[in-house]
Amino acid sequence: MSRVLVCYLKLTTIHDISSAWAGLGSALSSVWKQTGVPASLWATTAVTTYLLCISVLHITSSTLLQFQTFNSSMMTNVSTTLGWVDISGQDNPASQYWVENWGAITASLPAISQFPGLVSAGISNNTVYDTLQTSSVVGHATVNVTTITSSCGLLPNVTYSRNDSTATAPYGNGNAVLMAASPPWADQIQVLRSTGAVAGGGDFAQATVLLMVSTLLEIEPSVQKEVAVPMVWESLCVFAFSNVTTITNLSAVANQSIEVYFMQCSLTTNTTKGVINMQTNTLENPMPVPQPSTQWEEMLQWTSTTWSAAVGQILTDSGSSGYQFTDLSGYTSEPSIVDEFRPYLHCRATTVPYIRSFILAQYLQWTTDEPPISNFTLSPDKLEAAIARTVAQLTWMAGRMGLASNIGIQPGKGMALADEQVITLRLNIILLPLLFATSASVIMLGLALHTTREFHPSRNSHAPISNIGALQLLWLGYHSPSVHEALQNVEHPTEANLRRAGMIKICFASTTSDEELSMRSLIDGQAVDHDDAI
Repeated sequence: MSRVLVCYLKLTTIHDISSAWAGLGSALSSVWKQTGVPASLWATTAVTTYLLCISVLHITSSTLLQFQTFNSSMMTNVSTTLGWVDISGQDNPASQYWVENWGAITASLPAISQFPGLVSAGISNNTVYDTLQTSSVVGHATVNVTTITSSCGLLPNVTYSRNDSTATAPYGNGNAVLMAASPPWADQIQVLRSTGAVAGGGDFAQATVLLMVSTLLEIEPSVQKEVAVPMVWESLCVFAFSNVTTITNLSAVANQSIEVYFMQCSLTTNTTKGVINMQTNTLENPMPVPQPSTQWEEMLQWTSTTWSAAVGQILTDSGSSGYQFTDLSGYTSEPSIVDEFRPYLHCRATTVPYIRSFILAQYLQWTTDEPPISNFTLSPDKLEAAIARTVAQLTWMAGRMGLASNIGIQPGKGMALADEQVITLRLNIILLPLLFATSASVIMLGLALHTTREFHPSRNSHAPISNIGALQLLWLGYHSPSVHEALQNVEHPTEANLRRAGMIKICFASTTSDEELSMRSLIDGQAVDHDDAI
């Protein structure tokens, strides 16, 4: 306004410009008033444009710069707990360790097997894998993954001795494996302990997992003759007729014949690399299940390792289920905890109450002197999957108990390569708001240079007042004859009448220095009077 007051402008123009600087609304009103009395269309439009550019900058400033989050990855090494532990006892200094403690470990297997779909850190189906020691990192890690597979076959030409409670199974080159076996009840799967081997010549492999099965099998009749072993279960029978004359006839009827099958299941491991989620420690790409066996076949030869042979012995050292089946001759069949996996071979029979109720139903069947009749048909693919999953759970549980107590095996430590996901911030400049802001800034700069007359010769001139307010107007009307002359004839001081009367050019910089001096004297006099009054 100080630049406006030193120029020769119409009084109405000065009024319109002063009103326009009050705000964008007042500026638009001043522009609209030019339609009636066009005194300062360009000046008021310039002020309106300047204020409009300020509004544009105010709006675009909040959207001009933006922080955007995005995921980036970085490769790093992380500490892991090994999922694979040697349960054979070869790497354990305490040679009797695994013999004394496996009973406690295998006792927890039924609780794990009740939820086959349960995802636990370090195990997935028949696979154990390394886990991370921290879950605060987001990303994926490549760890060691060990998959356990099993292959089961029937042992042919098994010789069973009831007096010695042993069974002998030949397996090539004149070799034979000896097993401790007693007649089982119907629909049972028992893990047998190998009592030794008879070497007939050549190399022979130790047995891995030896099983005695009293379920039904879908096999050819020709194979049935070679692999089926009849056993006698002596039970007390109650007859509803009184035509029994001799004890011999009664005993013959009481002996129940049960066909059992002896099997050998080999175990193999395959260690590869797998990807796990670093927060949940779950396997992202489960290992594919190998092609299962579709039919029962005879197993005349097999391969084994120290580890697989130790697994077979560990399974025989499992705890008891608490149910004993005893015939009249004194032979006792007591299913172990591992034997409780028989209902687990069903596709859907997976809960502990069902497992317990199945064995309990067998036990009630025996206590009521009912005959041992098999109702379950065992297939090779289900048996192999159950054996592999059981060994995987055994390995996993041994490592977990080793972390929590001295019962299990202390797992080793390792390192894994991890693809860590990191959330970073990036400063983005939005082009469209930047274009509007730049345009508004350039326009404002040009208008500022023009309205302040920065390059005009009058830029060094100063008006005696810096703004037009109520007091300034009173002072100008008193000291400016031109203003007094222009406004003295206005009888009705409406906006329109005053704007028409103010269409005279005036420059307040031409106010004489005497007038400025008189103004100062007047102000000083008022100040003195004010002090005296105080």
